[in-house]
Amino acid sequence: MCPSSVLGEEFKYSQSRMSVFRTVHLTDGRKISTRIRIDSMVPGREDAGSAFEYAYLRKRSWPVQSGHSEFVRVVDLFSGCGGLSLGTMEACRALGNSFISVAAVDKDLESLRVYEKNFKPLKTYNADITDFLDGAVGSKPTTNELSLLREVGDVDVLLAGPPCQGYSSLNNYTRQNDARNALYERVARFVEIAEPKHVLIENIPSVTCGKERVVQRSIDLMRRFGYYVDSGVVDLATIGVAQKRRRHVLIATQKELSIREIMEKHRIKRKRSVRWAIADLEDEPPNGIFTTPTKHSEANMRRIEYLHKEACYDLPDWLRPPCHMRGNHRYKSMYGRMKFDEPSQTITRGFLSPGQGRFIHPTRLRTITPHEAARLQGFPDFFDFSEAKKRGSLSSMIGNAVPTKLSYVVCLNMLA
Repeated sequence: MCPSSVLGEEFKYSQSRMSVFRTVHLTDGRKISTRIRIDSMVPGREDAGSAFEYAYLRKRSWPVQSGHSEFVRVVDLFSGCGGLSLGTMEACRALGNSFISVAAVDKDLESLRVYEKNFKPLKTYNADITDFLDGAVGSKPTTNELSLLREVGDVDVLLAGPPCQGYSSLNNYTRQNDARNALYERVARFVEIAEPKHVLIENIPSVTCGKERVVQRSIDLMRRFGYYVDSGVVDLATIGVAQKRRRHVLIATQKELSIREIMEKHRIKRKRSVRWAIADLEDEPPNGIFTTPTKHSEANMRRIEYLHKEACYDLPDWLRPPCHMRGNHRYKSMYGRMKFDEPSQTITRGFLSPGQGRFIHPTRLRTITPHEAARLQGFPDFFDFSEAKKRGSLSSMIGNAVPTKLSYVVCLNMLA
């Protein structure tokens, strides 16, 4: 029998218009529906898909998974706090399956604790993956790798977001020649020895520019292992992420899939804006580090106040630090104010500081809070960040996370 695939998603209001149904249509004729309750405050109620995701972002309790369904076993390498896992979990729910986090790996303990709080993985590894994925590609599994295989068992989905700092154009020190870049190929080693059914790897677009050619080498290896492989750069705003964010995506599966076709299948009619994502949090009472804005210096407050008073979005050079005053800098977005009716710029771990990007709130004299940044990354209100005790750790895990909608649309199509 031919495997099924996703024809598309359909969103419809209930007769009372107090709920929205998301229905996934499959090529084998099945239709799988999920309902979410909404309220009268949803903007743009004529767009049922937007209303569904608007309500999902503001949901305070975890969605209930199917109790009588196929279990999907997931391993998340470089898990961070779990952006890829959360999107995969929602894809499982949309298909009537149950998500199980078999293992999560991350060097950052605080991120891993947040992951544990939310996903209850069977096993976590607070370590560098090279500590246990230590065999050469093509060789027999090492003692450490055999131990790992015994612990994780069968793997349906492998998720991985290797550190991208070595590839970043903002990294003036390594210029894409960084030891962290080799971690990408360690993911291919896991694929070789664990043989997951599906693989999703994401990174920044410049990952393909690394001198080591790790992406192409990984593609060649996974094809040699018998997978269908596709890769490409995607614009996440086109599928409903409320920010201008482009990512490189690689998928390896046991059925032929096209990243371009997946993105087109889930393309939205109208891009989601900052207003859509966070307008209801403008005056959220500060209660701990998650909802408390940064306290800015006098100089930065003058810059923030100027932008609001003059109703502008880009800071003039005369108000910038001395290194920006010559007018020949390339940092137009730094010290910039967000536009309410457009997607935000890419959320990074520097979102607490106006000098790190366009992170000044559209209508309030402050930068965005961690809660607002999490919303823009696609983390719903039910996601629990309380295990993050330090402000710097919290901003890093949110800024480094993968917007959840990416793994949702990819895994929906891989798992159908």
